[in-house]
Amino acid sequence: MGIIKNIVFTFFILFYVQTSAQTYDTIIFSGKNFVEHFVKGGESLKKIAKLHNVKTSAIKNANELNKRLFYNQLLYIPIYLNKVDEKAFSVNKLIVDEVAIDNNPSVTNIALLMPYYLVKNDTMFNNYKDTLEIPNILYEKSKTALSFHIGVELALDSLRRAGRNIVLHTFDTNQDTLEVRKIIYSNRLNNMDVIIGPLYSKFFQILCKKYGKDTSKVLIAPLSINTKAISKYPAVYQIAPSNKLQTEILTNYLLANKKDERIILFHDKKEKGLSAYVKHLFNTAGKEVSVFQVKNTNVDSIRKFFTEEQNVMLLSSNKAFISKMLGSIGSIDSISTVFAFESVKGFDNLDITNLMELDVHILNSRSVDYSTNYDLRFLKIFELEYMTNERKYTKIAYDIIMHFCGNSNVYEFKQNSFGFKQNTLTPLFHYSDYELVPVN
Repeated sequence: MGIIKNIVFTFFILFYVQTSAQTYDTIIFSGKNFVEHFVKGGESLKKIAKLHNVKTSAIKNANELNKRLFYNQLLYIPIYLNKVDEKAFSVNKLIVDEVAIDNNPSVTNIALLMPYYLVKNDTMFNNYKDTLEIPNILYEKSKTALSFHIGVELALDSLRRAGRNIVLHTFDTNQDTLEVRKIIYSNRLNNMDVIIGPLYSKFFQILCKKYGKDTSKVLIAPLSINTKAISKYPAVYQIAPSNKLQTEILTNYLLANKKDERIILFHDKKEKGLSAYVKHLFNTAGKEVSVFQVKNTNVDSIRKFFTEEQNVMLLSSNKAFISKMLGSIGSIDSISTVFAFESVKGFDNLDITNLMELDVHILNSRSVDYSTNYDLRFLKIFELEYMTNERKYTKIAYDIIMHFCGNSNVYEFKQNSFGFKQNTLTPLFHYSDYELVPVN
């Protein structure tokens, strides 16, 4: 990366963190300090309390809460009750606990291929003299790469402090086939030990054709669930589980915990083949299940499939289909426990109360788990570094670096006959008290 572009890149990485951080206005009631907090999609009372380091009961009392939270609701957070002593936290101690000191002098070279859109952002910045306008003009498609990059830098900083010699090389794919080919076939990746990205599967396939059989390298597909055309390469590690793998995990859970109960499968047209595969898995285990392709998600159209009590597997990643099905199932006078793909977790239009009433179980390989020390360490390190809550893809980037370059066993991989490896550590979560928590 040239010196000019490198300066621009460094600027807008830092700028993104600062300007995208949620800010809070401080107000005073009766001589006591409060901050205003507007509820974001998917936020729970527990998560908001942890963010501001106060008790949930304090927020309830201050706002006289007796109903569920709703999107964009204004809460007053009593920060005068916050007694957290930041001096009690030692970042160095957290790092040492997480990563053993490694005195190996060899260098680990990491290539990060992301759609930063440097030229696009540089052009946009140059057109504006007033920097106050920049938060409104930052190229929207850059945000995924920036969010991911922050997690990489945070993990690398931790590893370097622990004695690791790691060099990060960044490449702007610009989400362009010609640019991706130019990077890959320029041989600039020949000496890389770990290559992360490109993000999108069609570009990652280009990387695989060049380096996929070179087992001296680690090629990481961080976000895509598509295994088509990459599962034949032994150097590849896929972090996000495919829909097929997710159905296997859900099926195994249901067989282990719900085999004596009624199980029904609903799928959209796209997942017809996958539903046949899942039915086969159940039949092989001696469990009869009912399978239905849903064309009309209206409650009156699906009511006939329900009895007094059942477990429902929804085989779809379609946001509209899932949203309508959950609403319709919630309107039926019966007891249902729903099981769904990980993608459902990202649907910000879903009613949290409905998700709790249906006890929706969602596979979750990416989010912060507040019950684990590892994730709590990550949150504390991030908050102390950036003074805000984590970005959308920061945690998964941090995990990748800590697993492949550190000593943290974040993932478990299943290897196929070609050597391709897919992450299988995808625990089940469900909603409890407006928060997504692990299933016991």
